Amino acid sequence: MSQMTKLKIGGLELGEGLILAPMAGITDLSFRRIAKSLGADLVTSEMVSGEGIVRKSASTRLLLNSHPEEKPLAIQLFGSDPLVMGEAARIVSGEGADIIDLNMGCPVPKVLRQGAGAQLIRQPEKVAQIVEAVRRVVSIPVTVKTRSGWSKSQINVLELARVAEDAGADAITIHPRTAKQGFSGKADWYLIGKVKQAVTIPVIGNGDVTRPEQVEEMRQLTGCNGVMIGRGAMGNPWIFKQTKQLVQGEAVSDPSVRERLEVMGRHLDLYKESLSGQQRLAGIRSRLMWYSKGLRGSARLRAALSGCQDIETMIKVCEDFFATLED
Repeated sequence: MSQMTKLKIGGLELGEGLILAPMAGITDLSFRRIAKSLGADLVTSEMVSGEGIVRKSASTRLLLNSHPEEKPLAIQLFGSDPLVMGEAARIVSGEGADIIDLNMGCPVPKVLRQGAGAQLIRQPEKVAQIVEAVRRVVSIPVTVKTRSGWSKSQINVLELARVAEDAGADAITIHPRTAKQGFSGKADWYLIGKVKQAVTIPVIGNGDVTRPEQVEEMRQLTGCNGVMIGRGAMGNPWIFKQTKQLVQGEAVSDPSVRERLEVMGRHLDLYKESLSGQQRLAGIRSRLMWYSKGLRGSARLRAALSGCQDIETMIKVCEDFFATLED
């Protein structure tokens, strides 16, 4: 297995370039700290509204909570007004973000209705305006995350990448599905390679990386400078550590039942800490369920957790479940 090259975005050194993807409702402060502790070189916030930041929305501000353990941290902003996005980036940069990532690929309807996310794929001139507006007001790296195009008949990722680079972006992440695809079908890694050939800034690949060996497969096929992992890290934050073991020629170790339980417990503690005393049972339940993915009897655990009405019972159910798996 070949040694991974180091990733550098702007003046920021990012190790082997293993990045936790931004995922709404998923990559909160607690999960970012877990991923960082298990080998992620860069973690990214949930998608944050530029408008919400400028308007000082309390709920938006909560998404910006951070901790020194997770540094370096990328904050992902979405929006369609260049002036608002510039002001939001200035605020976030002043509060300690290490990278500003601009979302230009989210296919969620409520984001599209605002003219943001994947709607920008159809407006390359607006992409340029937003990147330029942000670039003017911050000195930290600015990156763009986008998709291959709006639909299969409208694949324009090469144009978007060139526009973003010309406007001042320091790197670009490509999720090679169209906006219309959402998360269905298969990511076309070939397009990541085409983008790599079209621009000089670092290119980060994203999409369908769920196993450590796929990181190297994507790098070999596309020549990308970094790999962003999203859904593949849910319930398996060890994927970052395992990837580095694989590249260094070490045996890839799966987490033991005990380690899985310990990390799940730490994740739960961090999540509860981030709630400042509030109890969000649905969020706690879903996070506990992540760690049983693929394990024997996991469906039984999910069924048991769905009936729990308090945190203590959920924890006891999980501890009993994992006890049955230990040798």
